[in-house]
Amino acid sequence: MTLAGAAFAYVTAEMLPVGLLSEISTDLDVTEGRVGLLLTFYAYGVAALTLPLIGAVKTWPRRRVVVLTVATLAVSQLVAACAVNYPMLVIGRLLCAATHGVFWAVVAPVAATLVPRGQQGKAIAMVYAGTSLAFVLGGPLSSAIGQSWGWRTASAAIGVVAVIIAFSLHRALPEMPVDQRHRNKRDKPKPTPEMRRALAVICAATLFAALGQFASYTFFTLLVEESLGSSGGIRTAMLLVYGAAGAVGVWVAGKYYDRRPRLFTLISIATVAGALAIFWLLAPSMGAFAVVATILWGAAFTTVPICLQSSVLRAVPIGTDRASAIYVVVFQIAIATGALLGAAVVDSGGLSHLAGIGVALMIGSLVIVGFGRRAFPQEPERSTHSPTDAPAGLAS
Repeated sequence: MTLAGAAFAYVTAEMLPVGLLSEISTDLDVTEGRVGLLLTFYAYGVAALTLPLIGAVKTWPRRRVVVLTVATLAVSQLVAACAVNYPMLVIGRLLCAATHGVFWAVVAPVAATLVPRGQQGKAIAMVYAGTSLAFVLGGPLSSAIGQSWGWRTASAAIGVVAVIIAFSLHRALPEMPVDQRHRNKRDKPKPTPEMRRALAVICAATLFAALGQFASYTFFTLLVEESLGSSGGIRTAMLLVYGAAGAVGVWVAGKYYDRRPRLFTLISIATVAGALAIFWLLAPSMGAFAVVATILWGAAFTTVPICLQSSVLRAVPIGTDRASAIYVVVFQIAIATGALLGAAVVDSGGLSHLAGIGVALMIGSLVIVGFGRRAFPQEPERSTHSPTDAPAGLAS
């Protein structure tokens, strides 16, 4: 649960600009498109720093890594709350981005190694319950706080929550030292060519899915306003609907993903594409469809990272930290590029086409998963070695 709490804090902080686009834009006197670019700067920062930092902390006990990343998150939110201009806000966001990728690269393998083989999806779903809670509670609550008392107050509140979680993690987690048996690079087991190909397929599917998601979701509140009006209460309510649906999605993924992983992945991505199609074609003319689309969107996309992250651990059981880090980098590049694409569309007056772009990209991801059967094995691939970067005593 403490790991889920850390995931909650990270996702709430990362997505803070989504619910407070107008407030940040007005306060700092920048366009809403530039506020959307905060996700771009954040994600590119994660992409640039994750692999070097994973290399730097590869011998650290995993408790130390997790606690320090969450503590850095707390500092970054307090810096952002004090930002006097847009560049300072970007700096605060980049401070958090520096450790975001390390946290997500480590937390999934650690969670997966705590459960029996074949239950990785369930373990990761438990961590991602924190992500779902961020959408159910963190996003709507930070949005409500930001609309009532200012976005700076919302950012500072996240920082305080992160401090509490960091202390809780330090007390609750075991030290979790890494396996030191393969310190010499020549002695380290390496992923097979088949594993590398599987990772490439999963990363390609991730790239398209996350591009489609964040080109649209970064400007979720604007899509809602186009269909239902610009009331702050409506925006907060729809964020809550999205998150509540996501909580259901996480529960379903934890229960059913491990039974049919590839089929579940296909259904999740296809449902996101369908939800975006509703937003694109029906919601602008009939607002009730926006509610239906939001429910489907939240329930489905919350499961997509669970499916893809679990697939990495199933298909590449050797060097799980590095494989997960590569996945995180691809995901963050897609977030950044998707937000950048969405900002360009919004600033050019093309909001009505945003969801349609998301549909096309989701279909691309669906095709990759459809033809990449070997990258989504029914049972986890077996290795003759323990993952060299798994916590000692916990290797599956």
